Amino acid sequence: MIYLFLNCDEYLIAQSVSNLKARLGDPEMADLNMSTFNAPQAKGSDILGQASMMPFLALRRLVMAYGYLSHLDKRAAASKKTDSAAHAEASEFFAGLAEVPDSCDLAFFEEGLDKRRHIFKGYTIKAKKGDEQNSDRKVPGVDGLVKAGVIELQELKAPDHKYLAGYVAQRAKQKEIAIEGRAVRLLSDYVGVNLRQLDNELDKLATYARGRTITEADIQLLVSDASEALIWDLTDALSQRNGQHAMRALYELRRGDANPFYLLTMIARQYRIIIKVKEATSSGGGNEYDIAKQVKESSYPVKKAMQLCRKYSFDQLTKIMQRLLDADFAMKTGTNPETEIDVLIAELTQPVR
Repeated sequence: MIYLFLNCDEYLIAQSVSNLKARLGDPEMADLNMSTFNAPQAKGSDILGQASMMPFLALRRLVMAYGYLSHLDKRAAASKKTDSAAHAEASEFFAGLAEVPDSCDLAFFEEGLDKRRHIFKGYTIKAKKGDEQNSDRKVPGVDGLVKAGVIELQELKAPDHKYLAGYVAQRAKQKEIAIEGRAVRLLSDYVGVNLRQLDNELDKLATYARGRTITEADIQLLVSDASEALIWDLTDALSQRNGQHAMRALYELRRGDANPFYLLTMIARQYRIIIKVKEATSSGGGNEYDIAKQVKESSYPVKKAMQLCRKYSFDQLTKIMQRLLDADFAMKTGTNPETEIDVLIAELTQPVR
């Protein structure tokens, strides 16, 4: 079978490769029946040559080509005519794909393949003038081969933020991991659209739970980004100028062994997110998922920032960032870091004058 994995999520690609390798049979013989090609060194003739070989003491062969079609596409696009060497190579290569034996899985992994250009949509090679024995020849391109069933196209994209909880619930079910609905949503918010990390966190939580249902408390205790929620509690208290709540949040963070430099870094990060979200909402924005895409953050911090950004003016946020910069300088030049954090929190909870 010939596969084209186009613009796919890195983790989903890794899963697909793992499934293809499993089809090879005996793991000890798998390496003898796999070949990998990487652009720009890859040549079409070499790829077809490896794909045409019969499996050696195994059920199947696996040939993987990374970026070959995209590189060929760029070469062809550099020529204004279809009589270029790149077009000729593509023509021979596409014709050769039909001869790949059923015992071989040939997989192409592409990120930059342009669907508007010749390699994807096809083209015509015109007969040379005076050559009456030949006529114009149509080359189907990737799209034509997909429609003809020669290539199976797969676009394995990570789910949108708004559908991420559904993906996590389905993944947990596949792994036979019991997890509460609220815990699913919290895990999705904490990690965001990082499918590899989500999978790792599910495995870690399942090991900790030892067969019982995973709860919100488990997420807050174990997930690597869970401390961000406590930082947001602190930031929320700062926005309300509530010194008591701010010190309580600071105490919880310190109880979790958060050092002052980490605290300052995280506070600064969250105020930067608030600024980005405020700029996005000021220019139209949209819902939390739309803004998350725009500012390139996960939905959880964006949702929190949307609640807080209206409490600050841009001028206030600029002054806060300057104060954080001053605190960083002071902590690195002799001031006691713990004391500086205490003073910083006290100053940021003072009423606006």
